[in-house]
Amino acid sequence: MKRLVLISLLLACVTSAAAFAAGFVALDRKSARTLTDGATHAAPTIVALWSTDCPHCKKNLGLFADMVKADPRLRLITVAVEPLSAEVATSLDRIKVPGVRYVYGSDAPEAIAFALDPKWRGELPRTLFFDGHGKRVAISGAVDSASTRKSLGLAVNR
Repeated sequence: MKRLVLISLLLACVTSAAAFAAGFVALDRKSARTLTDGATHAAPTIVALWSTDCPHCKKNLGLFADMVKADPRLRLITVAVEPLSAEVATSLDRIKVPGVRYVYGSDAPEAIAFALDPKWRGELPRTLFFDGHGKRVAISGAVDSASTRKSLGLAVNR
């Protein structure tokens, strides 16, 4: 039993070190709650929950990347709802997604998911929009530019 606990701890440390080395931050329950607290976002911010096997996630990420490049006020934070893998990094790099990158850390995936959004039931893509003034909007599914800007509290381009 002690050997199993030691191996689990070692694996968690290696995963965290690998995530850090690849430019990712390993997400736990505590940091997930902080990340999704509207008071922590002083600028319009998109927190995109995604997975490598979700085609609509990649569509949203491409849209968000383009929007962030066009509007320096916007911040983009991605959360891969899976452990770090080469495919996670490659997917974001291929789409040229800027911003802080998180992956699920060593806490139970269900606990991290609940800490991110207690109303979330695991459907992807899931996006949390923060207007920079404490307001938060959560949307599941593919979004477009107009709905994204509206959710961020920004004027919709015509």
